[in-house]
Amino acid sequence: MPVHSRLTELNTMINRILVATDASAASSRALEMAAQIAKQYKADLLIIHVIRDMQIPFEIKEIPELESDTIESFATARDEIMRKVAESVLRDAKQKAEKIGASKVQTTIGTGDPATSILDVAKRRKADMIVIGTRGLGKIKGQILGSVSRKVTNNAETSCLIVR
Repeated sequence: MPVHSRLTELNTMINRILVATDASAASSRALEMAAQIAKQYKADLLIIHVIRDMQIPFEIKEIPELESDTIESFATARDEIMRKVAESVLRDAKQKAEKIGASKVQTTIGTGDPATSILDVAKRRKADMIVIGTRGLGKIKGQILGSVSRKVTNNAETSCLIVR
């Protein structure tokens, strides 16, 4: 198949790209790559930042000096702070993607397990490609730590691009 035909075929295949960011250097490289691809193929670019759940340890609830109202206030304050951080990360990422030349950029905030949230959004929003950064921890360390990029690529129903 001629190169021109293959590029035309790719152009119709890549319409919506999902890229995950946590403001790390690895996710910044992934964002740059996703924005370049979105620019080249005139694709929609959806940027996600996931707020991880934080379970309050059971032992804290047993400390008599801490009332349940104090614990609830802590959880509420943490949620508000994490949402503001997510909004800031996404605002910066969107500006960066638009500066690179991606023209149709949207953002979303996920919650819970990052890999699960990324996969859910990819499926719900019908992403043709997921772009994700990796810190390159290696096979052993990545398996022990439960690499988000590994979980996403192993369970995705669409094409994935891992950026190192």
